[in-house]
Amino acid sequence: MKKTKIIFLILFLGFFYPFHSFSEIIEQQKTTDEKPNFNVFLDSSNGLYSSVVKNKFEGSHFFDSYLNLEVIGNTNNKISYRFTKQLIKRSREENPHHMLDLAYFKYKWNDKLYFLFGKQPFSFGSMEYANESSSHEQAYRYSHVYKKNRNENYIGFSFIYYPIKDHEFQFQIVNDINKESIIYPKETINFYPIACSVSWNWSLNPRNFYHHHDNDHDNDHDDNKIIKNRWSYSIIEENEKKKYWKLLTLGSKFKWKPVIIEADYILSYEDMEKNRSITDVLRKLNFYDHPSVKYGTYLVKLKYNFIPKWNLIAKGVYETGASGKGNFFLKENKLFQKSYTYYGGLEFFPIMKNDDISFFIAYQNNRINYSLFSMKKENKNDYFILLGFNYRVKMI
Repeated sequence: MKKTKIIFLILFLGFFYPFHSFSEIIEQQKTTDEKPNFNVFLDSSNGLYSSVVKNKFEGSHFFDSYLNLEVIGNTNNKISYRFTKQLIKRSREENPHHMLDLAYFKYKWNDKLYFLFGKQPFSFGSMEYANESSSHEQAYRYSHVYKKNRNENYIGFSFIYYPIKDHEFQFQIVNDINKESIIYPKETINFYPIACSVSWNWSLNPRNFYHHHDNDHDNDHDDNKIIKNRWSYSIIEENEKKKYWKLLTLGSKFKWKPVIIEADYILSYEDMEKNRSITDVLRKLNFYDHPSVKYGTYLVKLKYNFIPKWNLIAKGVYETGASGKGNFFLKENKLFQKSYTYYGGLEFFPIMKNDDISFFIAYQNNRINYSLFSMKKENKNDYFILLGFNYRVKMI
């Protein structure tokens, strides 16, 4: 009884905070098997960060990238819960507003249908977004996927349906309680923006075709899947009426030990640019409108477990930016930007068969080239070096 009261108190408080990936929502973590009703975890990432921006060395400093408190468990065989509170807000400059706080219930209608209620992550596709839920992937994610000006304070419900084994369909409707300052005329403000998403997550293990005697597919661990896909299409309303953010994300993962390859394609159509990179450039040219833009992102990541406990990671990202509806400065469908991002890193897991503790070193180079002559002076060639460690501790 006492534990039940504590659970409801935590969830109640969680709903009043400014509230990782859906890949974890249905699949309970293996560390909860011993105590399925109540588990408390602490996640953290720390390290040393050095960067060069616009050919200027910005110095080195220690950082706490995040510190999360997580409570997960089951109240009965039908209802489970999850609460995640970010104790230290992400301070990495690439996405200072990105929040990961959660507080939701999951209800099992039957073996095929689940419902989700409460503060929950948005169901973006792509493998890169799925990696956000893994603490030891933090150093290698491509931050631009998440868009700087999203607080991700989503409250609503989701329907999760499993028509056949290894296939998950999800339909989500949430209210985006974005607390950004609103500077639009009152008659154009959308006070209650809504976000909708449809996603299809599925996996395949070709080896199953050669083992027809193995019918107990429900016991297959997700890590054993050779091919995994996370696809979604999302429409998100902005704070200004009749303005939308439309996002198509297609992500695939091929795993054949000791090699893992991930590939993502992301098409982002933004009536109001989210990352504000081209918006800031145009304002320097005395153009103050909110441009409509289209970004296409191609991302490939390779992870090679070349010796036990050690992973070599390489990643490449190519992104193009083009104008959307067009305006006084940019014609419709005018290509204005090409960017290239290169990642390289090593990670080390000191404890065999346990990824709760890891050390890493990573290097990133990001180049942005603008096509228009008047914008070329804003070209960038920035890079950083990151040395740090992640850990996840089970407290209760």
